[in-house]
Amino acid sequence: MIELIDRRVFGAIEFIDDLSEMRVLAPLHIDAPGVQVLRNRSGFYVLREVDGQEAYTRAFDDPPARPPRSALALNVQDPAQRYLPQRIGLALPRWLPEGAEAVDDADNALKPVTVRLAPAAGMPLQTAWAVLRLKVAVSGSESATGLANVLVEAQPALPGFALRRSFTDRHGEALVVIVSAPPFLPLARPTAGLTREFAVALTLVLDRSVVRPSTATEFPSPDPALILQRRSAGHADVRVVATGEQLFSAGTRRRRTDLVTWP
Repeated sequence: MIELIDRRVFGAIEFIDDLSEMRVLAPLHIDAPGVQVLRNRSGFYVLREVDGQEAYTRAFDDPPARPPRSALALNVQDPAQRYLPQRIGLALPRWLPEGAEAVDDADNALKPVTVRLAPAAGMPLQTAWAVLRLKVAVSGSESATGLANVLVEAQPALPGFALRRSFTDRHGEALVVIVSAPPFLPLARPTAGLTREFAVALTLVLDRSVVRPSTATEFPSPDPALILQRRSAGHADVRVVATGEQLFSAGTRRRRTDLVTWP
């Protein structure tokens, strides 16, 4: 006798390498209290069960399009330390399109949750990339105490190049990488000729809820989406520091230290 057990899943998470734009296929560690997460052969992390949502997993005949939701948080870590730890906020179950009522991709149960992973210091780098190893440290501190979990935004002054985001690690260091940068660029008129360098505007976002000095004993995993929401809302604990421009060029590795006041 064959027993058939049907179960509705809550969706899936697809982790994307922020540099290559490819799906991360190497196993990651997911800490998800109250959620059963299984990695499938394609590299998706399937959300199978959620505490308190047992009835929804078996609703097949007439599944609710807008079921009651639970706010959950997951933490992802890379055992190989190529990517920085990150916190992910999810509202589960995700929703189904109903009639003409559309559902945003961020909530659509038929599409995976896409999470971009920022590179850590141990990420293998290609020789053609423009790389900056940026340290964010406390101004006036002894031995330049680093600050962990500072959100770093880098906007290249190149047409078609999008804003890049990363975080400082527990030592206060961030890896800022501009991929596919042209090896040569025309100089602005009236000067003729070519240059290898281009400017990148750097901005630091310091959220006191997650930023910690490198001397701390515990380091929370940052949630980029939540930090950006708090910044947009003008939260009192979020401070934005524009540190100016840094010159990059393809195939080069540079270092820089920015000092900020803290707390």
